[in-house]
Amino acid sequence: MNAWLQRAHHLAPRWLRTSLWLRLLLPLLGLWLLSALAATGTAYWLAGRTTEKSFDRLLADDARALAAQLRWQQGQAHFAATREMADSLVFDSLSLSHYSIRTAAGRKLIGELSLPVPPSAAPAPPDVPQFFTTQPGHGPRLRAVALRLQPGAGDESVWVVVAESSSKRQQVTGEIALAIFMPAALAGFAIIPLLYYGIRQGLAATRHVSALVVQHGDHDLSPLSVQDVPEELRPLVQHTNALLQRLKASLDEQRRFIADAAHQLQTPMAGIRLLVGDLRRTQRADPHQPMDAQVLAELDEVAARGARMVRQLLAYARAEEDTVVEDLVFDASACALQAAQRWQDACTAAGKTLRLPATAAPAGSSNVRGSPTLLGEVVSNLVDNARRYGGPHISLSWQAVGGLHGPRLLLRVCDDGPTLDAATRQQMLLPFWRGDHGQPEGSGLGLSIALRVVERMGGQLRVHSGAHGSGTCIAIDLPCTDVKPT
Repeated sequence: MNAWLQRAHHLAPRWLRTSLWLRLLLPLLGLWLLSALAATGTAYWLAGRTTEKSFDRLLADDARALAAQLRWQQGQAHFAATREMADSLVFDSLSLSHYSIRTAAGRKLIGELSLPVPPSAAPAPPDVPQFFTTQPGHGPRLRAVALRLQPGAGDESVWVVVAESSSKRQQVTGEIALAIFMPAALAGFAIIPLLYYGIRQGLAATRHVSALVVQHGDHDLSPLSVQDVPEELRPLVQHTNALLQRLKASLDEQRRFIADAAHQLQTPMAGIRLLVGDLRRTQRADPHQPMDAQVLAELDEVAARGARMVRQLLAYARAEEDTVVEDLVFDASACALQAAQRWQDACTAAGKTLRLPATAAPAGSSNVRGSPTLLGEVVSNLVDNARRYGGPHISLSWQAVGGLHGPRLLLRVCDDGPTLDAATRQQMLLPFWRGDHGQPEGSGLGLSIALRVVERMGGQLRVHSGAHGSGTCIAIDLPCTDVKPT
């Protein structure tokens, strides 16, 4: 049924699909029109049936009135009344009545001999009216009734036949039907304005909701009032309020992000301006003096921090997009191993060890859908954070696990640094949050970027303590797919 309604909706003309008022009015008008036609047709049929029965009874009464004037003497029948009296007994002001009284042998007693008796093979029972339709010669169709009378076994059998034109019945039926149809037609002139007014009043609630939205303006994201909203429109308003709340939260987060980003970029920009100012003062004092190598090194370090901050901001913005750059099926374990291997030398230079699996997971056990580029950045960021702020030993591992919704891949980046409390582990996922490690080069965006990338891929990112309650372990839980890598 729903499929049929959807097909009918798509086949409807555009002017009908885009107007809720017409979509309500036209079906109601169609229903009223069909009901009026059905009621009129039924009334016409009932009127014709009632008219037929009523006139048949009157026709039978005329036949009995004529039969009452029959007399039998010594078994021979004769009509006792005059022709004028017989005419008066079957007189009808609407149409001329015809009658014929004759014996079964064909002897005419009075009336028209051309009227036939009922076309029946079996003999008719006495005194029981038999109705039939006839059309003698090329004349009009006649509705007739016949009575067969025979008082005794030795008396002559007599037929009394009375007929009248069928046009009279059709005329009366038409008058009755017109009397029924005219009030229904006149009622239409009242029903159509009532339908128009009723639908207009019913749609006033939608205009009220639209007015509520317009009154909010461009910058007002407060919830809409549901006090005067009809029950049928309340789910729409409630969903709109939920959408406004999500939009408000998103805008608030964007404002905080922009403010935090401006604040974070202010430090390296101020450092660059300060160092450039020192170089310019030194050059003005002695144009031939070579540039200070220490100042240049500090300038390079500050510029590198600024560039890193810009890259992190771009990565954060890309992770916030609803659509990822790539949507591929790939081996997540191989992607993570490749990203972590790039940090082997940096960890060794920092006096730390990075322990990696010898090979990737078995083929097909770690296939996931998403962006291998972004997942590689996530793993790279986690290893870099562990190198900068974690303990001397860093490890990358993975494990294929089962679940209620299918197989999953669990990636872990762990270190044996200081144990973090629950509040710190929760704050680590917030944008621009940095711990009390005293190192200014961090942007505080690494874990936020990782969280959003993993969530875009349908996974989860959790921060918990390492083995035996020491160190920090960041686990990435991704859903696996049985589709082969592209």
